[in-house]
Amino acid sequence: MNRVNWKLATLEEKQKLYSQLLKELSPNKRQLFDTKIKTRTRHFSLALEDMMKSQNASALMRTADAFGIQRVDIYDKNERFNVSSGISKGVEKWLDSNFFNTYNAGGVAEWASSLKATGRKLYVTAIDKNAVPLSQIDPTIPATICFGNEQDGASDELISLADKTIYIPMKGFVESFNVSVSCGIVLHHLTLGMEESGISWGLDEEDALNTKINWALRTIPNPQRFVQSKE
Repeated sequence: MNRVNWKLATLEEKQKLYSQLLKELSPNKRQLFDTKIKTRTRHFSLALEDMMKSQNASALMRTADAFGIQRVDIYDKNERFNVSSGISKGVEKWLDSNFFNTYNAGGVAEWASSLKATGRKLYVTAIDKNAVPLSQIDPTIPATICFGNEQDGASDELISLADKTIYIPMKGFVESFNVSVSCGIVLHHLTLGMEESGISWGLDEEDALNTKINWALRTIPNPQRFVQSKE
């Protein structure tokens, strides 16, 4: 999906731009933006390491949107990451997706460093001797939750760089869930705990406005006409 680049310095300039964009949106879409923005969070973010199958990557992005996760970071070692809109239901339009690959940005260590630079802890889901059960994770602490690829799981290097490795306790014979199922369980548990904790987890005023501008620009036809003189 094409993204429109825009940059404005002041809150007032952004408010003016969004007022212009609102004229292009239906009343239903305006109300939907105002409702959904209240449920978005950056307290938790989702990270995907080297996903192999587009249907799984798409399902994980759909899950992130369903739980109000606004940011998704993708480590795409072989530039094969692809979103299937039939599975994702087009949610990539509403998410902030950040791509990182070995060709122009570095390896796993650099990616992990960039994730930690956001101020969040880095939790990696893994079957690891040092992993702690999901129930022991404090939902008041901002964190990026990372899932490894479907075949091999998270890489040893990423696991070594994690602040914690976590797992979902299981009672059957199998050792792991499908990655999209795991993502749903983890995000449901953590976002529910986040909401029940009483902490402030929503977007601040300017972040919410920036996000709604992006949503609008990804919705209206020919959005470049609104930002071509502002890039």
